[in-house]
Amino acid sequence: MLTVLPIQSKDTQKELCEKCGVIYNENAFAYRADDGDFIGICQFYFKDNNGYIENLTYAPNVSDWEAMIIMLRASMSFMYRCGINLVYLSNSTDEDLLKRSGFLKNNDGEYYIDVQKFYGGSCCH
Repeated sequence: MLTVLPIQSKDTQKELCEKCGVIYNENAFAYRADDGDFIGICQFYFKDNNGYIENLTYAPNVSDWEAMIIMLRASMSFMYRCGINLVYLSNSTDEDLLKRSGFLKNNDGEYYIDVQKFYGGSCCH
């Protein structure tokens, strides 16, 4: 069964970053995805009322894009509940995954999403 959980321990966060080959940011929040085996990690932080996804990375020899989308959306939901408006991600291992998640590309080549519209919007008027 897939689980996506916040990483509570900075030691665990550092270990999982090393496993995925990404730079550990001790000031970042992080989520992990598991299905019995480790699937991937998402590190993110806040700055100037925006959210920044530092990395969204598969574990070695893993390519479960559905689990990554669920982890990405859990991170976005947390940022939304914290009052963040825009979420940016500048470097991704999977451009298609971001498009499937609702991210758009700006003129600077960064992917972004307005989480207030994504989670706060109404489907009916």
